[in-house]
Amino acid sequence: MEFIIRKAQASDVAGIMSVMEEARRNTLNPEWFVTDDEEFVREHLEGNGFVIVAQCTDTDQIAGFFLVKYPEDEENLGHYLEFNEEQLSHVAVMDSAAVDTAFRGNGLQGRMLEAAENLLDPDRFVYLMCTVHPENRFSRYNMESHGYQVKKIARCYGGLERCILLKERRR
Repeated sequence: MEFIIRKAQASDVAGIMSVMEEARRNTLNPEWFVTDDEEFVREHLEGNGFVIVAQCTDTDQIAGFFLVKYPEDEENLGHYLEFNEEQLSHVAVMDSAAVDTAFRGNGLQGRMLEAAENLLDPDRFVYLMCTVHPENRFSRYNMESHGYQVKKIARCYGGLERCILLKERRR
């Protein structure tokens, strides 16, 4: 199977939501993956961040997505690491990712992560952060293999335990 990794468009929202719902239904532990609503996804197509999709060229189906958020103050993961105001202004959050079970094993999460990182202005976004449930070894391994390091374990998103991971890019 071949895949195109690209920036999502409004026409991809239904496919993104389908992958998100499928991931929610098939996650080993319901605390591992918190879904977003369609409005949240659309906001990230329109300026609050962006979304990368993996599209299967055989079927044109959206096989996976990776949502990147430019965090507002209260949702900036840098607060967990006691970043100062300057540091907080340089954070991008690698917010959520999922790959449809039919397409897993093709390295899509890593490929979408790399594409997302390449779209982020390295002068503006120095601190790339994400959260992963401590027991979600698949996502944690993927992020760590791309240079993210666990800096703290904290309660996030209404009390869910998460590893706070950071990748610092050189200016």
